[in-house]
Amino acid sequence: MNIGDWIYLCMLLLSTSFGYFIRKVKCTQQKKLICTVLGFSMLFILSGSYILHPILLTVINATIVLHTNKRFCHVSSFVFSFTYLLFLRTSEYFGVPSPPEITCTAVMIMVLKMVGLAYEVNIHSLKLESCDENDKLKESYSRISPSFFDIIQYSFCYAGILVGPYYKYRTYDDLFHKPYSSYVSHTDFLKKRILVVPVYSCLYLLSDYFFPLSLASSAEIWELPFLYRVFYVWPWFFSFRMRIYVAFVLGECICINLGLGAYPEKSATQPGAGPTNLIALKDIENDPKSLSTISYNFETIRCMNEMASEFKPTIREGIRYWNMTVQYWLAMYIYRKTAATKPIKTVVTMFVSAIWHGVHPGYYLSLLGGTPLLLISEIEIEKAFRKHASETQQKIYDFVWYFVKMQSVSYMGIAFILLDIKAILHYWSSIYYFGHVFTICMFVIAIIKNKISKRIYKKDKKLSLELTDSKLS
Repeated sequence: MNIGDWIYLCMLLLSTSFGYFIRKVKCTQQKKLICTVLGFSMLFILSGSYILHPILLTVINATIVLHTNKRFCHVSSFVFSFTYLLFLRTSEYFGVPSPPEITCTAVMIMVLKMVGLAYEVNIHSLKLESCDENDKLKESYSRISPSFFDIIQYSFCYAGILVGPYYKYRTYDDLFHKPYSSYVSHTDFLKKRILVVPVYSCLYLLSDYFFPLSLASSAEIWELPFLYRVFYVWPWFFSFRMRIYVAFVLGECICINLGLGAYPEKSATQPGAGPTNLIALKDIENDPKSLSTISYNFETIRCMNEMASEFKPTIREGIRYWNMTVQYWLAMYIYRKTAATKPIKTVVTMFVSAIWHGVHPGYYLSLLGGTPLLLISEIEIEKAFRKHASETQQKIYDFVWYFVKMQSVSYMGIAFILLDIKAILHYWSSIYYFGHVFTICMFVIAIIKNKISKRIYKKDKKLSLELTDSKLS
């Protein structure tokens, strides 16, 4: 870790304490203003004059949301925000100094917020046709009408500004206008979540010390035995995951101590989405006495489910529990809005994710080249070798596939970590692109087996029908 990483970590740790004092402020407007001033101040300390980029992004998006046609404001916001993000990533080519990485990270979060806000506004410009009670409640609950200053405050709120999670404007507004956070035991939730941070930190420091990433791009990698080179990606990707866990869990803790994302359990909250059972939420609001007796959670701002991401046997399940609030944004505003077949929708979503992360080749090799290949291959392989297997065989398959999953994800993930094309190809070539070759071979074998099985099934079905007809005649 360099000095910048330590400053960033200290700022995250410091931010977790702010909520304790802000919760004591009774005036809603004062509370909102404090959250904004803290976020702006932290970003100014870390970014200096480069804070002009987040300001410009927010002000222009606020103008788009408030003063353009509501039916198209989400498209305008998306195009402007991602164009501006790309400009930041490539500004040095235009003679403009590149902002610090922390500024780019803050802008990344703000892009999700601003585009998400535009979508929230756009959705309610469309006529509701459903007669379902929960849908009507959802339309009413989700309707928002932020002012220019509200949008500025939402964008610069200190909770999530440095690392995430992504949360909707409705979630932000509920923090100040709903009573839920007043009934939550913040300390209990905070203790439960923050206890894992020292564990992840130690695991990261140990793995980073004993398995330095610099080896991947050095000539020394060729001196190691082949199998050693193949499996070396495990500790590298493990180190990366532990580092990400530390940052994201602290991001959650900042929100928890503030009370952001606290909702009744009965409302069936989901990461990024917030409450989904609005009938239950309405019943609770109609019975204020129940607020002190019901259970609450912070699933709305849950970034990571580390245990599920680590130990679920399939790649798609592992991905599902990784950076869940951002995945909600991608699923809601990119995947569902793309009018195409599922494979194309997946590729488009991965492409947007890659652009959001940056312009380094590693993002595209990992997210656009690696992830779709792994997901498509896994589906075919599972269909070929697990679908019609016995219960015991399925357990054996899951056990074996878990290790295949970890190796495959680590292999493709190294591109996301190294980023530089020369470093990535240097490592991949040192193991003769083993991950690509293995995945493609298994994919081809699975397709052939599935086609053969399909033909046999059709033939057996046809024969069965012929036998049935002959018996009847």
